[in-house]
Amino acid sequence: MPDPRPRPRSSRAWIHDGAQGAINAVAWLAVTLTLGLLAFSPLQGQGGAALGIAAAFATVIGGGFVYALAGRTASPAASASSATAVILAALIARLLQDPDVALTGAVGVSAVLACSAASVLLMGLIQIAGGLLGAGSIGLYVPQPVLAGFKNGVALLILMAQLPPLLGLPPLMRLLDGGALAQVHPAATALGLATAAVVWGVARARPHAPAALVGLLAGIAAFAAASWLWPQASFGPPLGQLTERLVWPDALMPLVSGPTAEPARALLQRHAADILQTALVMAVIGSLESMLAAIGVDRSTRTRHHAGRELMALGAGNIASALCGGLPLVLSRARSMLLIQSGAVGRRPIVWSVLTFALLFAAATPLLQWLPRAVLAGIMLTIAWALVDDWTWQLLRRWLRGLGGTFKRGASGNPAALNQSLAMVAVVWVVTVWLGFLAAVLVGLLLSMLVFIFRMKRGLVRSRSSAALHPSRRMYLPAQEAVLQTARQRVPVLELEGALFFGSAERLLQEVDRLLQASPSVVLDFKRIGSIDESGAMALHSLWQRLRLQGVRLLLAGVTPTNALGHLLLTYQCLDAEQAHDCFADLDRAVEAAEALLLAEAASPIDRGAMPLLDVPLLAGLSTAQRETVVARMVELPLAAGDVLFHQGDPADRLYVLTAGSVSIIRRDTVPDQRYVSFPPGMVFGETAMLDGGGRTADAVADTAAVVQVLTRADFDRLSAADPVLAAVLSLNIARHLSERLRSAAVAWQTAGG
Repeated sequence: MPDPRPRPRSSRAWIHDGAQGAINAVAWLAVTLTLGLLAFSPLQGQGGAALGIAAAFATVIGGGFVYALAGRTASPAASASSATAVILAALIARLLQDPDVALTGAVGVSAVLACSAASVLLMGLIQIAGGLLGAGSIGLYVPQPVLAGFKNGVALLILMAQLPPLLGLPPLMRLLDGGALAQVHPAATALGLATAAVVWGVARARPHAPAALVGLLAGIAAFAAASWLWPQASFGPPLGQLTERLVWPDALMPLVSGPTAEPARALLQRHAADILQTALVMAVIGSLESMLAAIGVDRSTRTRHHAGRELMALGAGNIASALCGGLPLVLSRARSMLLIQSGAVGRRPIVWSVLTFALLFAAATPLLQWLPRAVLAGIMLTIAWALVDDWTWQLLRRWLRGLGGTFKRGASGNPAALNQSLAMVAVVWVVTVWLGFLAAVLVGLLLSMLVFIFRMKRGLVRSRSSAALHPSRRMYLPAQEAVLQTARQRVPVLELEGALFFGSAERLLQEVDRLLQASPSVVLDFKRIGSIDESGAMALHSLWQRLRLQGVRLLLAGVTPTNALGHLLLTYQCLDAEQAHDCFADLDRAVEAAEALLLAEAASPIDRGAMPLLDVPLLAGLSTAQRETVVARMVELPLAAGDVLFHQGDPADRLYVLTAGSVSIIRRDTVPDQRYVSFPPGMVFGETAMLDGGGRTADAVADTAAVVQVLTRADFDRLSAADPVLAAVLSLNIARHLSERLRSAAVAWQTAGG
């Protein structure tokens, strides 16, 4: 890839940019001609070929020059596009159906052209407004099935428009007209298909070569040779007499003055809705195509464009194109990449390309009138094929594999989702061809919204389980743990994902009603919920109140008054002071609250009071004298709620015995804080790090007012030296304590995994 950085303005750089700009214009000539004929195809028989080719040149000369100066991408090369050309052709076809147009002849055609130019002008104004309002990237959020169906519909419309010239039929003849098939010229069809084959072959063999130009030259050569060898062969009608008018900003003059002013303004008023709708659709589709092309240019040149400014530059280019009677203008990624790959970056090569187009328009137009339409139809056939959406082909291949029996859900995805995507593409495709572009976009967006709501509704609940699969990390006395072993099964736990919004709120209520048992609480895990809208918040508030009347607590995990989801509930007035007590930072804390309710129901509430030091398990098996000896070595340390006993990384030179309150071991470098374990009175902690000499692996924080007894490593060593039997019993008690904690953890893991 050539270096895209700015180069010095040397004479060699000027020559290089000029040469590459000229080559780019010549290479893009065939595409320019075919798009002009496509846009003005409804005017065939009324000078449509001449008008279309003139409009195509006006697009790349007038609009292309303005965009080259205003655009801020690394290569602001613009041209017409097949999608917007088809949309404009549909508008021209509707205008031609107006009875007054048929009655006024040439005046009516001039009025139609002025109205089509007004639509392109409105497109430019809409793009400028969108750029000012910061909507430069909004087109990137068009759902993929809508975009795919639209592109496929445009491809089919292009193909249908090219069938008459490809068969050598007169421009206005339809295939269903009587006697049409009798007038088919096989030589024209062969010439068009041969031209298309050359374009496809060159594009496949040399992806960076100007395939359309090569195909055009090959078609002309084939036509000349065949005409000489078989003079009697008919290749269909040629383009005919083309205009030699200059590119001048007077396309809207028929609306202002002259004999066409009154009928043109009347036509504009009668079809104002059609003209505005066409402008809006062209603005959306053209902006989307251009923004995607700008992203591709950025990636190739390691630059970054400003979407809003680029959209305004496109709007200015379209206004210039409209004033000159041109077509809708888009940023052409293909033209830009041809220049970038040749090392011609910036607007200077584009200006040279515009000048070359102007020279071609002045010099080559008289020669084009003898060119058979079948040659350009063959080139347009390749453009239509290239426009078919690649993503649609991928979906079709997967769908066909499913028909063949090789579709496996685990390996190939979700068959239902695949069918839905293909159905949406098909609907938008049919509506595009049958009802038009605006209807296709609206139907596509409506379908996307409905499918989104359906999928979010079905996907709200990620898993259904009970607290037995998610026991909290609080340690309990053996009698309490025995109660919880069976009682946890009665607490439903719903893990949610996605968004809680108007489309999924009812699903949540149904799930809770279905799983609700004789339990004092229900736990909802919001860890994977990204957002809550007003309807979802109101449904949650209603569920809270309904369960409260039934004596059931609704416990929310991942929702606190200080996090994003809690802020949304507060904003929607759906989180009061009482409900805030039922909100917890994570599932661990929420299940702990559910366990406390279970123990209270079983008349075995959590006792965080005091345990005499002489009764703690660490001193079990010792005589009274030995216990008193150990107690004499221990130092009492009172803690207030929230006090930190030690920090992660602190030296581990002592163990602790909790005799009152509760202490938790917490990792604070995560969001939210990760709790490893919470200890009740009588528990020993900190012993592992003291024995192996490592540092503290987490923080120890007092949950409530607490009292700990501290035994340092030095005092433990003194006890060992003075009374080895006592030290052995202490070590055995520490080992038993560790074993019980590991066994409890293993049971919890097995239950959660089972």
